[in-house]
Amino acid sequence: MNNLFENISWENYLFFTGTLGIATYALIGWKYYRKEITKIIGRLSGMQADSKDIPAALQYQAPESADKAIPDRPTFPEEIIWKPDNFSVEVRELAKRLLSCINEATGKPYDPSALIPRLKYILNDFPEVAASREREDINAFIVRECENTGTALLSDSEVDRWWSA
Repeated sequence: MNNLFENISWENYLFFTGTLGIATYALIGWKYYRKEITKIIGRLSGMQADSKDIPAALQYQAPESADKAIPDRPTFPEEIIWKPDNFSVEVRELAKRLLSCINEATGKPYDPSALIPRLKYILNDFPEVAASREREDINAFIVRECENTGTALLSDSEVDRWWSA
C-alpha cells in the first residue's frame, strides 16, 4: 500500500484535483445559472443584440384595454377649477397657450423632457406676468393640468424656477 502513491508527484496530484474542482463548479454553474452566464458572455463579446435594451420595469406598458371608458379629465370641486375670467387678458392668453401645449402632449408617450422646454419658452414670452400676483396661480395651473393629463409630475417650486430660465 505504501508504494501505491509513490508514482504520483504532488504537482500532478494538485493539478488533477484543481482541474476536477474547476470542472465540477463549471458544470454546476452552467446547470443553474445558464441564462446569466450566456448574458454575461454575450455582453463581453459584444455579440448579444439586446445588451442595450431597457429593463422591463422602465419600458412603456400600453393600457390593457382600450375599450374601457376612461374620462378625459377627472372632476374636481368647483373651488379648485381654474377660472380665467378673474384674470387679465395676458394671463388668459398665457393660460390658453399653456393648456394647448399640455393638451398636445397628452396623447403621446410620457416624456416630460420634451414638454418642459416648451412650457419654459411659453412662460418666457410673458415677462410681465412673471412679476404679477397671478404667477402663483399660473404655476398651480401648470402643475394641475400636467398631473390631470398625465404628461408630467411637477411641483410648484419647480415651475416657479422656469420663469427666469
